Amino acid sequence: MKKKKKDESSLKSFAVELVKKKTKAQQKQSQQSLKSFIIELVIFAALVVAYFFLVLIFLPEGLKNLFDHSKPLYALAALSLIATQGVVLEIISAALLKLVETKFK
Repeated sequence: MKKKKKDESSLKSFAVELVKKKTKAQQKQSQQSLKSFIIELVIFAALVVAYFFLVLIFLPEGLKNLFDHSKPLYALAALSLIATQGVVLEIISAALLKLVETKFK
């Protein structure tokens, strides 16, 4: 019975915190984080599109041959490309985001 009341009170406090009015400072902070998120999203989307076309231009023949000759090796190469893309694009987008933020400030 006590556990149920505790769960209900924590749920109630969560709901109150969720709908509570924000101060001006909190609203300003939310707007800045939304602005950063949108900038990062645009940068990351542009980098993903560029990466896609680079792979499409430079690797289709090699990937097709790899697919035809050895599917397990092709799967390993595809996973390596995916992991590399994630790491490299995250590093580039973080650096560009810092650069953009310093320009806006």
